[in-house]
Amino acid sequence: MADLDHRSDVPIGGKVSVYFPLQPRDPRQVAPFARLVVAGHADRLWMGQSLNLDTHQVLAHLLGQGISPAMGIGLSLMPLTHPFQAAVAARSLAALSGKPLTAVFGTGSSAFRKALNQASHDSPLKVAEEYITEVTRLLRSPSDGARGADVDPGLRLDPARTGPPVETGLGVLQARMARLAARSADVALTWMTPLPYMEKVLLPVFDTADGPRVVSVVHVLVRRPGRDVGDAVLRATRNHLSGSHYRRTLSTAGVRLDGNDTDIARELVDHGVVLLGTCSDIAAAVSEYWAAGIDEVVLNPCAFLSEGPEEALRDLVEISTACRTVTRPRGKETPWATRT
Repeated sequence: MADLDHRSDVPIGGKVSVYFPLQPRDPRQVAPFARLVVAGHADRLWMGQSLNLDTHQVLAHLLGQGISPAMGIGLSLMPLTHPFQAAVAARSLAALSGKPLTAVFGTGSSAFRKALNQASHDSPLKVAEEYITEVTRLLRSPSDGARGADVDPGLRLDPARTGPPVETGLGVLQARMARLAARSADVALTWMTPLPYMEKVLLPVFDTADGPRVVSVVHVLVRRPGRDVGDAVLRATRNHLSGSHYRRTLSTAGVRLDGNDTDIARELVDHGVVLLGTCSDIAAAVSEYWAAGIDEVVLNPCAFLSEGPEEALRDLVEISTACRTVTRPRGKETPWATRT
């Protein structure tokens, strides 16, 4: 392991949040992760699309139990919800929680859109632009300067709304979607995108005065005695590795996915798709995301699927604690936590 112990006193700051990595079957599964945020270990609780229990309803249930973390939903699949209902749902959660909400959307695959009787031949960029523009318009009053102020009032939400604001965002893997997010979204959310790839392909697109806030979901795993690293890595990433758009992005980033399971797990670790090491190692790698201009790093615990929620929570608490005090070596590049 490269030496990460001789740090200067240069602090690196940024948001660190946590991701609940399952589609829950019981809202009580999510509660300990929400409490982790409420207790101050992380800035925000993130959940993705759930086809078991609806994500918005699970989060509303937690709020009804008196557990009120800052929340992010990333991402919701556009074909499942009309933009009007998506705006209502996001605004409702923000109002119920009393905290700003980040709502990020993705198009889903063409096969998924076709299965839902939507036009699978439409460009994902066209679908995303129309959707994010409409949701954003609905969430902004005409006085906010949003496009669409001349639309029939029946297609607007009440501008005299109460509650905190809602950020709208797009899931981003490649440069074309990044350019769309740069002009149309408040937030760009990345997933399984190594930092060197982001620095080369995505971040230059966002480097403007009014560019979106960048949020990166990053898989993490603390190296512990007896822990099966390969099993944990593959269980946590297998579903997304089956998607052609993720495989294409990872291939562009130099990640080889044509070997056996052991080779694939090693590639994901060696390229920083999964951050592996001690808590201090992982915190040092997270600090490089912040230093590159990424505002919020969302820790996605690989240990959940292989060892259960207790071990996932243990990893999250210890990593987030290390992130609060991490410093970066002065005058040299910080090595990846995953490199040996």
